[in-house]
Amino acid sequence: MNDEFFPEDEVMPVESPVYWWLVEGVTPPVICNVDRITGEFIGVGEADYSPLEPGVWLVPANAYQCEPPVLATGFAAIRTKDGASWQRVPDHRGLTVYSTATGEAAVWSALGELPPEWTLEAPSSEFDEWVDDEWVLDEAAQAAALTKVAARKKSLLAQYSTNMINTLQNAVDLEMASAGEVEALSAWKAYGVYLNRIEPSAELTPGDWPSSPNDTALAGWLEAQGFEEPPPSAVTTPA
Repeated sequence: MNDEFFPEDEVMPVESPVYWWLVEGVTPPVICNVDRITGEFIGVGEADYSPLEPGVWLVPANAYQCEPPVLATGFAAIRTKDGASWQRVPDHRGLTVYSTATGEAAVWSALGELPPEWTLEAPSSEFDEWVDDEWVLDEAAQAAALTKVAARKKSLLAQYSTNMINTLQNAVDLEMASAGEVEALSAWKAYGVYLNRIEPSAELTPGDWPSSPNDTALAGWLEAQGFEEPPPSAVTTPA
């Protein structure tokens, strides 16, 4: 090597790298991040610098260099397909919706308008039908169901009273009955007569049923059979 060109005591100058993105006054542009599938706005960030291209900022995938959207309650912002602007769409995610066909409840998880087979309005009873964009009580279906419930109640009460009558009658027939049992037999027989006169219908209220010699035991029997009284609001009123 020729030392006359590179004296030993001379140091070659090394140019310091210029980190252009750290220069005072240089501010990264704001970017808006979106969901890669729906295009929904999910937050803001900053563009990345390009270390090899001074003044060039890199925008990652699923992001846009733009102003963030103005958000409103009940809505979400999605980027239009051409990426040029924001579009506001209804956001019902996390809300309870109801099938207009069955009244079944579900938690909604999609963006956009609800399809016609779902509504945010809850039915007021299991007998409601969706008619002209609102729930309407199907009075015929409700009356039929209540009549069926009343018929089952009458059948269960008759079973219990018949068992009581048979047991007490055996004691009388065998001349083993006490005075109290003789009295109870008469009371249960009378109850059976009154019960038989009940005509199951949708208008029956708890007060329409005859009182038994042992209402507490009778109520326990009904509960054991899984019977539940319909709520007072469900009982129909005769026209």
